[in-house]
Amino acid sequence: MSPQRTSLIVILTAAGLLVAGCDKIPGEQAKPDASKEEMKVIATVNGETILESDYQGYLQLRQQQVGPIPDKEKERKIVLDELIDKMLLAQYAIDNKLDKEPEVSTLLKRIREEILGQAAKRKQLRDNPITEADVKKNFEQEVEKTHKSEYKVRHILLKEEKEANDVIVQLGKGAKFEKLAKSKSIDTQSGDTGGEIGWINQGMVVPDFFNAVIEMKKGAVSTTPVKTDFGWHVIKLEDTRPFKVPTFENFMSDQQARTNIYRKMQTDRIDGLIKDLKGKAKITVN
Repeated sequence: MSPQRTSLIVILTAAGLLVAGCDKIPGEQAKPDASKEEMKVIATVNGETILESDYQGYLQLRQQQVGPIPDKEKERKIVLDELIDKMLLAQYAIDNKLDKEPEVSTLLKRIREEILGQAAKRKQLRDNPITEADVKKNFEQEVEKTHKSEYKVRHILLKEEKEANDVIVQLGKGAKFEKLAKSKSIDTQSGDTGGEIGWINQGMVVPDFFNAVIEMKKGAVSTTPVKTDFGWHVIKLEDTRPFKVPTFENFMSDQQARTNIYRKMQTDRIDGLIKDLKGKAKITVN
């Protein structure tokens, strides 16, 4: 049997495991290196082996898709039967040269690239681990760049600029902001509460909206509509206050915040690798 057959039967399982394992963060349980048990041969199909690690990998993906079977002995038989069926079909496909058909060949190439790409990302993160010192440095840099005030705002969102200008005119004539928000805003969630968004700081809203807010004075309503990807905004700034920046210790105690910063830093590591590879590569685009 050729080694290519084994790669075909486990290729999708391997791709799924590589993708799933690429974004581990410190504190999360990592999959240990392959043990002797994982390398144990649990079945042979026409001379081609299925390892315990093949079974465990396929089982993990199968349980994510359809859920586990309570009866573990029954589950093992079902899963192993499925793996054998897949191997038989893969062998049949290769014997009939289906892997050489253009559509199949292209798909296999894409899958191979995905697996190798994920392996490269894993290596980059393994060789360049993110330490707590790295996180602290990144946190301090982000704090330095963070706007030091936050703002309590309302808005009325319109589809067209003319509609927004009409609302501004009505407000200038004494119309109540909250009433117009309820009747005219296409942002129905905030419109139901008179356009109230609440307290915002940098990063909570799109930049064009935030940049308009920081130029306003407390109690003011925007005199010109503010354009974003969502439409045209008429904004009311109700209040301002200093933004309370969390300490690094408090930040690290927040599981979601810690996960987000680790994953962002991992993405930066990968982007750095790709940028370096592009700089060294000879690329021609026709």
